[in-house]
Amino acid sequence: MATQPIPIIDNLSPKVSPFWHRIFPANIDLAMKSIFGVWTAYFLVNALRAVLWGAPDHSHSLVTYLIKAAISVTVTWALYRCLILMGDRTARAVFILTIPTVFLALAVSYLTDFVMAFPTPVLEHISAVHNVPINMALSHFFDTAFVDYLILVGWGGLYLAMANSRKTQVALIHSRNLEKATRESEMRALRYQLNPHFVFNALNSVSSLIIDKKNGQAENLVDGLADYMRSVLIDDEGDMITVEQEIAQQVRYLEIEQVRFPKRLSFEVHIDDAVRHWKIPALIIQPLVENAIKHGVARSCKPVTINISAEKDNDRLKLTVANDGRLQAARDKTTGTGTGLANIKERLVALYGPAAALIAGNEDDDRVVATIIIPDEEQIFRNYCL
Repeated sequence: MATQPIPIIDNLSPKVSPFWHRIFPANIDLAMKSIFGVWTAYFLVNALRAVLWGAPDHSHSLVTYLIKAAISVTVTWALYRCLILMGDRTARAVFILTIPTVFLALAVSYLTDFVMAFPTPVLEHISAVHNVPINMALSHFFDTAFVDYLILVGWGGLYLAMANSRKTQVALIHSRNLEKATRESEMRALRYQLNPHFVFNALNSVSSLIIDKKNGQAENLVDGLADYMRSVLIDDEGDMITVEQEIAQQVRYLEIEQVRFPKRLSFEVHIDDAVRHWKIPALIIQPLVENAIKHGVARSCKPVTINISAEKDNDRLKLTVANDGRLQAARDKTTGTGTGLANIKERLVALYGPAAALIAGNEDDDRVVATIIIPDEEQIFRNYCL
């Protein structure tokens, strides 16, 4: 079964009535502006020349140029219709601008002289007006037709260049929109991949309390988790939320985990006022907070403090999650699947390309620090070219 190509919608051309669309079925603005522009310029230049340096009968010359411009507009429109029939076939378009355009130029010159000469024969009219012998009138006619031919060919080349430029612009816009939609879909899929990862870890926390027979705490944790998951999984805010909203969600999550680790877990939050309303991907720091609890709090017998900070650094946003402890190299799969950190990296690449980064490591004072660097919102979906 043959597949039909998907047409590229031209959003650059103006919307017009069906009547004008039938007359100018393609690139109406380019066609009208170029046709009327070329022949209006032709009339004005020749009219000015006639008035300043030209024939004794200025009014006769002005009428001649006006009639010729009107006829040329119609003939050029016919040439335009022939060119659009060729579509992308350049060879045929070049052929039209060579052989058939010669006859169109002859038609323009003949019709102009015919209208001005009526009922006098055309050659006699040319001989009388231009003060040349009758045997030279035909040569003068062909000289005039050759100038008209050059103008028609020049217009044709101009129109084809502008039409190809327009087509390239439309294709580029379509390509960028398609790339943006692809990246948005990829980012949303990565976020949905994170949701079951979060639910899995949250259920582990509930399971631990039930095993320890802390039923009251487990019930409170389930209620808190229900409220928390309702706020982060329903997606009311969309894929991009403010820094303040993202950190507020993580604070709620930490408050829930404090039910599980009341003596070992404490946290501090610092947000610079300059970045409170900075838009970031929802749940982007969730895996970092989970890792701080799973690998820091859960594995330590000592109190652990988790610090979450958001600040501006050289026109970029720096999100930091730090906790007491040391980052150990994963030796087996029991330490975790790595889904969370991989998800962060993939989401950052999908949104910002190489302009964002995730950095994690140990500090000298037994602190694990994970930092996300995010550029300003204008760099979302930007094309990165070398």
